[in-house]
Amino acid sequence: MVRPGSLSTLRHKPFRLFLLARLISMSGTAMAPVALAFAVFGFDSSPASLAIVLACNTAPQLVLLLVGGVVADRFSRQRVMVIGNLVPAVTQGCVALLVATGTATTGRIALFAALAGCASALTQPAMNSLLPQLVDPGELQQANALMRLPGNVVRILAPAVGGALVALVGPEPTLAWDAASFAVAAFLCSRLDVPGPARTATASVFRDFKDGWKEFSRLSWIWSYALSGTVVVALWLGGYQLLGPVIARNGHLGASSWGIVQGALAAGLLLGGIVSLKWKPSRIMVVCVCANVPLALPFLALALGAPLPVLAGATVMAGIGLDIAIVCWNTAVQEQLPPEVLGRVTSFSSAGELMSVPLGYLAVGAVATRLGTESVLLWSAVLMVSASLALLLVPSVRAVRRLPAGTGPVVVAAATAVVAGERSPRGRNGRTPDQVARP
Repeated sequence: MVRPGSLSTLRHKPFRLFLLARLISMSGTAMAPVALAFAVFGFDSSPASLAIVLACNTAPQLVLLLVGGVVADRFSRQRVMVIGNLVPAVTQGCVALLVATGTATTGRIALFAALAGCASALTQPAMNSLLPQLVDPGELQQANALMRLPGNVVRILAPAVGGALVALVGPEPTLAWDAASFAVAAFLCSRLDVPGPARTATASVFRDFKDGWKEFSRLSWIWSYALSGTVVVALWLGGYQLLGPVIARNGHLGASSWGIVQGALAAGLLLGGIVSLKWKPSRIMVVCVCANVPLALPFLALALGAPLPVLAGATVMAGIGLDIAIVCWNTAVQEQLPPEVLGRVTSFSSAGELMSVPLGYLAVGAVATRLGTESVLLWSAVLMVSASLALLLVPSVRAVRRLPAGTGPVVVAAATAVVAGERSPRGRNGRTPDQVARP
């Protein structure tokens, strides 16, 4: 069971609003992949068409994520969140209308997917860096876990409901609800009462970008994890989001069964969140790295043609590891970095992980068409495990420790830097951060 102390962060009203906004938007987002995949297959059965749509959603993030990092550190993160939810509300509504009227094409859906990707790129750094403004410094891990826990509950039911809706009435209602959920989330984010920009926007945008890159590049535990993510994230999304629905459609599974598999992933994510509420490992980055290894299990089950219960069980294990990894990573970054650079550094990290995803979608789709999905999934599993465990060879990854109670963030970050051979993460002006500050 979840201990009462683990829920203490709910006493903060801004955090409750932010959590509710995330929960509502996730109710639509969790159903959307099933609806989108089968909507595309409704007018084009080629895996390459779905790959193009997914790639167009991800491609804008390669550039705009970096812009989003600067925006998150210069302007109100609350306003960025509002705008970032309104844009996908409009784009998903347009996609639902195109599908409902029978006018959808790969090009049109790809265009709206690209616009939604732009909004996501500008919003993600603000979302990653807003949390330390909503809770006390010592509550960051609980807040990160709670931000994911209710959403994971939704993920258990929503994919199955989405798969059933697609099978019964088509993808249009699911896509329409996804649009509405973003609109509600935008309204809730507009009600947040949080401070303005993390820093005064006195320097030029280019100087902000340059300083953010300097902070990112000097911390080997951050950039090495991002580099590993260019392999792990691309293969995971290409194998699970692209080849999974292809196998479900062409094999013994169907839309409803694939919805159950996605629900199994959500169940694993939920269990991982519960573990993260209770377990606070000292070697937080070592745990983060090892928790990514189970992502290979669903690939092996799909490649070997395992029955639905085995595939669902493998996906549960992947979800447990994935959620633990995400909570550990977010907590480590928020604890170790000054708040005035948090948006930019997280944007570089996210961009590093995502930069190979569009190519990964296209490459996985093309290779699977020629060589078969099973071979691609097996090799993807091997590469994902290798790219993850290789991080344990990086001394600074092994050196990162959780922030002790009552210790300031700079002291701990400096101690980590000494062990790893890196300098202290103070800002260029020498100020001490005033608060404790990878799909």
